[in-house]
Amino acid sequence: MEKLNINQLTLAWLNSINGISNRKIDGIYEYFNGSSKDLWNNFEIEKYNLKTLSNKLIAGLSNSKESLEEKLLKKLSDENARIVTIFDEDYPEKLKHIPGAPYILYYKGSLDNINNLSIAVVGSRKATGYGKWAAEKLTRELSQLGVNIISGLASGIDTIAHKTALSNNVKTVGVIGCGINVVYPKSNERLYREIPERGGAVITEYPFGMEPMPNNFHDRNRIISGLSDGVLVVEAQEKSGTLITAGHAANQGKEIFSVPGNIDSFFSKGTNGLIRDGAKITTSINDIVEEIMELKDRVNKKQKLVDYSELSEHEKTILSCLRSGSRTIYEISEETALDVKILLSRLTFLEMKGVIKQVAGNRFVLN
Repeated sequence: MEKLNINQLTLAWLNSINGISNRKIDGIYEYFNGSSKDLWNNFEIEKYNLKTLSNKLIAGLSNSKESLEEKLLKKLSDENARIVTIFDEDYPEKLKHIPGAPYILYYKGSLDNINNLSIAVVGSRKATGYGKWAAEKLTRELSQLGVNIISGLASGIDTIAHKTALSNNVKTVGVIGCGINVVYPKSNERLYREIPERGGAVITEYPFGMEPMPNNFHDRNRIISGLSDGVLVVEAQEKSGTLITAGHAANQGKEIFSVPGNIDSFFSKGTNGLIRDGAKITTSINDIVEEIMELKDRVNKKQKLVDYSELSEHEKTILSCLRSGSRTIYEISEETALDVKILLSRLTFLEMKGVIKQVAGNRFVLN
């Protein structure tokens, strides 16, 4: 990034002062008729007329303008990071339409695929074995349908979602609750670096150096849901940040999918409660597909490419099994009651015709 445009410069300046919220920025821009240029050029003349700003905030803004662009460009260069604002063309389209859309985002990686079909996968930081299994299974099957995976780069379910997306070669986006140069949790440092390297992105609305304060995660969750076409909740305690993400999704009109759990499990009280309150009970990938029109169309197009008149009954049975997600040969055998020897020849034939393919873990999926 050689130079900041006036929107990036002005919003990074406002964003750098702790205590200037989105609501205050709303008021400031309203005073300057929505013009970043007027705000930047005339702030010193008009600053005491900005009634929403305290003298302390005004002083902070006045003192921070000098050499701001030079300092910020150096930080961006050192971190290989970029800035995008709500006024810029490459700002994520889905975020523009949510309540309280962030004015500015700092990011590493690429936003090229940010507007593509995406599902947020979120859940408990202290995931159970069941939760880890469900998160990996559903994320893998979403990935095999080419769906972007959004999550919060936290430990537990978030980590599994990001890693599963990467292992299946789809783009994943991690939305963090701290500055773009702050790695949290430290255990995810490798993941934090791998996501941008693999064509995804790490995103935050917080300025450089901002530590991961508890309130930040409440606000960042609206970005996780905002970037998605639906939110899949795998495990959640009765009162947790995961449920806050679901709440933002509901306010944004997004689909909410919830994996049911044991009624005695502390980690299923939140997900079972979401189902009680109207979230879509999710026990297979089909439960998600049938609620997302673009995803349903994608699956239907794949199915229409297959000429069923040329397939044997065994081959049709195999394809029917794979419609609900990837399977190993032994899982297919168990579900279809077909002998493994028969499956070996039929799967090879279907692969040669380009109808199915083998992916990581010796699993078969529809092509």
